[in-house]
Amino acid sequence: MEKKINCVVVGAIETNCWLYPLDDEENGKRLCIVIDPGDEASLIISCLQKNNWIPRYIFLTHGHFDHVAALPDLIEAFEKGVFGKSPTLKVGIHRMDAHYLGKEALREHRNSFTAAGGNAAYVDALWKSLPEADILFEEGDEAGPFKILHLPGHTPGSVALYDEKASILFSGDTLFKGTWGRTDLPGGNEALLQQSLKRLLSMKGEITVFSGHGPVTTIADERV
Repeated sequence: MEKKINCVVVGAIETNCWLYPLDDEENGKRLCIVIDPGDEASLIISCLQKNNWIPRYIFLTHGHFDHVAALPDLIEAFEKGVFGKSPTLKVGIHRMDAHYLGKEALREHRNSFTAAGGNAAYVDALWKSLPEADILFEEGDEAGPFKILHLPGHTPGSVALYDEKASILFSGDTLFKGTWGRTDLPGGNEALLQQSLKRLLSMKGEITVFSGHGPVTTIADERV
């Protein structure tokens, strides 16, 4: 099946929320993976409904607020049956970014936001409790169609989601078209990010890269 990947650009800093179809169906609807639901859950839900898709997983490339903020409303919609009858919804994040979810989450997001020069009151005003992860990624794990590539640097638990069969990679905020992620927030590490970038750029050039912000690119294009 040709992958009809949808992008919903959400939030003040235009985060790419990717909707990735699976090959399976449930009650006549295509199952899919929601990647990085950073804000504006209503837009994400509308796109899912338009496509007649049901989320099976929500996978997070890392834990920053602009990649997870819509998570509570998406889960609530799922539990209310907005998408119809469907299997259990599972949330996945790397073990080293798990503190951005669950009981420690508000403190972590307030710290990150203030480190970026923002006001923690902004996070407080938008805050809804974030669930614990159902799946904790490790390097090399298989998660749906993806292989987990642990790419520390932007955050300790940043990952890429790599569908080798389709030559598709979701890079989060590690690699963008023409640039790469910042390392000046809590847990950031420039040396580790450079190692992660070197790893990505050593992969097959034809791999299409879907980043956390900005346009689609390829590995070959980013080697230039």
